[in-house]
Amino acid sequence: MFLTTKISNPNYTPEVFGKTMIINFSVTMLGLRDQLLNEVVQFERPELEEARKNLIVETSQNKATLKGLEDTLLSELSKESDVPLVDNVPLIETLNTAKTKSVEIGKALEVAKETNADIEVNRESYKETAWRGSILFFAMSGLSQISEMYEYSLSSFMIVFMNALSTSRKDNILQNRLRNIKEKLTMLVYDFTCMGIFEKHKLMFSFQMVTMIMDGSQELNQIELDFFLKGNTSLDAVERKKPGPWISDNGWKDI
Repeated sequence: MFLTTKISNPNYTPEVFGKTMIINFSVTMLGLRDQLLNEVVQFERPELEEARKNLIVETSQNKATLKGLEDTLLSELSKESDVPLVDNVPLIETLNTAKTKSVEIGKALEVAKETNADIEVNRESYKETAWRGSILFFAMSGLSQISEMYEYSLSSFMIVFMNALSTSRKDNILQNRLRNIKEKLTMLVYDFTCMGIFEKHKLMFSFQMVTMIMDGSQELNQIELDFFLKGNTSLDAVERKKPGPWISDNGWKDI
């Protein structure tokens, strides 16, 4: 029996955990980045994405054929026979055929490996755009911690994402085109999210977007952000005396 829930972090009792297998199928930031990368490449370079899909199918078929050859060889060799191995013509023919096909498949797999490396190099340019989309989705979905009303599905986000790809300004220079997509996507996600949240939460959402984008670009000073959000969390007493009663104890500790 399978039971599913859409709750992002369901709270089950230890008895339930002990009797069942809990599987988390929720998307991760890196996993979503890879999914969005497929969508971006499919939109911008459909021939590249088609070649990648065909390569996956071809590689899978070759590996399955190779496994089938190995099983056939093991099956033939394990059969009992009164004929000596060197005189068993059908077995020798099977071995020769398997060897020939195995070499051909091995070469095909090597070529596929090189081709896949070339495709990944071309796809690498679009990763930054997909990463921005993943960050924005998690910034948006994080609002559910404030209120259960702020629940956004991945399917609704994908509509906004594809809209950004189709409406962002075209440019023959790749870097300019990618920058246009990121700017358009950021604006559309912000507008889409702000339609469904209270005014008092809009500034906090934009702050969350900015800090997550900076963190994704390795530009965020996490120590400063923690201090900004929490203040001085040290348990040690302040050695210097407070200069005046108009400063609170926590304020002087932070200073």
